[in-house]
Amino acid sequence: MIDEVESGSFPDESLPVDMAVMRRMFHDNPALVRKFGLKFIEVATDTLVEMKAAQSGKDLLALGRLGHKLKSSARTIGASGFADLCEALEKAGTENNWSGAESLMAEIPVLLERITQQLENEFSNMSE
Repeated sequence: MIDEVESGSFPDESLPVDMAVMRRMFHDNPALVRKFGLKFIEVATDTLVEMKAAQSGKDLLALGRLGHKLKSSARTIGASGFADLCEALEKAGTENNWSGAESLMAEIPVLLERITQQLENEFSNMSE
């Protein structure tokens, strides 16, 4: 899984969030889509701070737990590439794969920034 992620399975030109997934999940309710999208950004950003602290402390098990924490919420909003990175981080934690975790920790913040930009763009085009 980590090799697949590292080899660039997620092309930069694609959007990181499939908005159709979120629209289906929340029954095409723009207010709910916006609310849960913004909540995901908030939780993921806070979790990333915890991930960086765990990385600094060389706490691989904590990194794995934090990856697990974000995985399902990322899938819920249609951010499958991000969910795959989180799943790979979770697996790196259970397999004691520090180099894999380090590599993933280089990619996760970049993809989270792309998700944040996409959702902010989407929501700025939505009526309240």
